[in-house]
Amino acid sequence: MNRFAIFHKQNWPVWTADAVALVGLVLYFIQSMVFAHTTVSNLDEGAYLLKGLLFATGEYRPFDPGISTNKAPLAFLIPGYVQLIFGPGLRTGRYLAVFFGVMAVLGTWVAARRIGGKWLAAGAVWVFASSPVIIKIYSGGATQGTIACLLAWSLALSLGEKRPLWQLILSGFLAGLTMLVRQNMLPFLPLLVLYAFWQHGWKSIGLFLSGLTVVAVVHIMYWPEILQLWYWVPLIQLPAQTVYSGGGTIIWRPEIHLDSRMLSIFQAVRFHFIALVGSIISLLLWPKLSGWKSRADFRASLFLLFLFWGLLYMHAMASIGQDYCVFCFTPYIAFFNVAGILLMVVSIKSWNWRPSIAVQTLLIIILLVIIAGVGFSAFEDIGNPLLNLPAPRMRDLRILPGFVTWWEILSNRFHLSRNSAMRYASAAFGFVVGVLIMLMGYMIWRLVRRDLPAKFGTFFASMVFVLALVISPVLHGSMGAKDCASDVILANEQIGDHLKGIIPQGSLVYWDGGLSAAPFLYLPGVRIFPPQINSAYSFLSNGNTAELFRFGLWNEEMDAEWKATADFFIIEDGRYDAWMEFFNPQQFDEFARSPVGTSCLEGSSLRIFRRK
Repeated sequence: MNRFAIFHKQNWPVWTADAVALVGLVLYFIQSMVFAHTTVSNLDEGAYLLKGLLFATGEYRPFDPGISTNKAPLAFLIPGYVQLIFGPGLRTGRYLAVFFGVMAVLGTWVAARRIGGKWLAAGAVWVFASSPVIIKIYSGGATQGTIACLLAWSLALSLGEKRPLWQLILSGFLAGLTMLVRQNMLPFLPLLVLYAFWQHGWKSIGLFLSGLTVVAVVHIMYWPEILQLWYWVPLIQLPAQTVYSGGGTIIWRPEIHLDSRMLSIFQAVRFHFIALVGSIISLLLWPKLSGWKSRADFRASLFLLFLFWGLLYMHAMASIGQDYCVFCFTPYIAFFNVAGILLMVVSIKSWNWRPSIAVQTLLIIILLVIIAGVGFSAFEDIGNPLLNLPAPRMRDLRILPGFVTWWEILSNRFHLSRNSAMRYASAAFGFVVGVLIMLMGYMIWRLVRRDLPAKFGTFFASMVFVLALVISPVLHGSMGAKDCASDVILANEQIGDHLKGIIPQGSLVYWDGGLSAAPFLYLPGVRIFPPQINSAYSFLSNGNTAELFRFGLWNEEMDAEWKATADFFIIEDGRYDAWMEFFNPQQFDEFARSPVGTSCLEGSSLRIFRRK
């Protein structure tokens, strides 16, 4: 008798899989709320929330001179108008992000349930619920959660067979919105249209028209300035007034070496393991056309494959291929990891579980490299403990009395820095763990292979996936931990009350209070220098001042003018040393510092100065 037959004969209640999914969704929500209250606010979050509020209140309009609209308008307008309704502040922005994140998981479940069945859909929910880094990304007031939600529901309404016309129309509308939230999602709508015509025929005209209409309407509203969003698209010629031509030198020019690019790649693999590794294995185990469970599965899989890998290539070139934001690769993938998860859900039922020896060998090698790379990417968590382990003292192949640490061996023999030694040791540790998993998997496979349809290579891949899902919170390490033990939202609200008691409405305020400009959300009616919202990332040395200001940029000349005219200055305590000579007591009064910092980070309290 097949030793696994007992599992096949279990009469599980029809609601069991959905209950498992619901538990995962609740767990996701709880973690999301925790991260919403404990994550340090970053530059992007502060920019989206503050610019959105300024746009919603009518103080500025998208693409106005002086304020950088470097992302599509809805990235700012959605959180802006929500703050207008529920009140400005970090609390509204983060709760909105939690909502979008929960809806993204729910949309993924709906799509996965149709194309993969109840249990695979429940598994898709648990991919999110067991991924603290992804939850943290989705719980901040940036746009990853918004895009993931729109993408998930657009796919939920269009994937599979016999989609009603109204669902296709709504799917196209949501796909158009994704492009209007982030222009980097440009490929989604055209790829969705092609898939829809292939799968749904004439009904897809509704999808095409709804997506095209919403994109056209927003472009007409902000024409022609909105064209500046598309400077990166090849083979198009933009009007001169929409292209920056003021010269200057960007001061943010980090030097990134190959090992840092590799670190970013394997961090992305570590945090998006199921989506990235699942898509690789889907390619290796891709069946012949006759091997698919249905033509609908084949079409959906091919569409999701092109969508996920097309977006992955674009965002790899924008991060790994450049020096500007190499470590943005992980948050970039959070925009579209839903597509990678759904690719695995729909294709796994048709995988070729008995591939050739060559494919199995390639699969095993790739997985061992990936596991070693995951260890390499976690060097900050496991490198120090490994280097501090005792090692026997040796000389001329003879063991001597006593012990030394592995760090002493590596530094003395190979003259490595501590950082490099941690990376090498962590990569070696990952490789050893991968080999041990492979050997353990081989022994298990030998015992059960008569009852399994899988060859060893595919069994090993399945084993790695299960382990990755189970230990995902551990795999994410310190990157998946809370930033602060204190309540960041409450701290910013206390700072807002403190600032309102000092700075009257109508005051002109200079900002050097940290990367996130979120404290301005609690100061209605004050005047600011909007290019400062993007901090030094929008600062160019020299350049044409008028042209810089038109695109929301700034330089030394503008900075000097603002310092000479501002009524109040808000300075982060950790940045005060660079300002000490400027704040002459004969010219400035200093008020009491903020009662708390903007976060738990040292030096994050704010100092407030007023020109006499």
